[in-house]
Amino acid sequence: MWKFPIWKNNVEAAEAIVEYIYDNIMYAELNSKSDYCQCCGYSGEIQIVEDDGKLVWECPNCGNRDQHKMNVARRTCGYIGTQYWNQGRTQEIRDRVVHVSEPQVTE
Repeated sequence: MWKFPIWKNNVEAAEAIVEYIYDNIMYAELNSKSDYCQCCGYSGEIQIVEDDGKLVWECPNCGNRDQHKMNVARRTCGYIGTQYWNQGRTQEIRDRVVHVSEPQVTE
C-alpha cells in the first residue's frame, strides 16, 4: 500500500505513478485523504493529535474534535473504513509513511 497526500495539486504526478504501477507492478493501492469537517466545511486531512496521552482526531482549520461532526476515511486491514479506530490502530494510521509529498508551490 502506498500512502499519498491529496492529488488535486499534482494530477501529472498521479498519472505518472499509475502508469508506473500499470507497467511494473502486479498490484498496488493508492490512498489519499479526503476528510470533511461538518463544523467549518474543511476538506482535506483531519489530523491525529495527542491530548493528555490520548490520540484524538482534530480539524486543522477549526479545532473540531467531535467525531460525530467529521467524516474521516482510512484504509485499514485492506478496506476503507469510516468508523473511528482504537488507540493502537489510530497510532498506526498516524505513523504511516507518506511516499510522495505534497508539491511545493513557488511564486
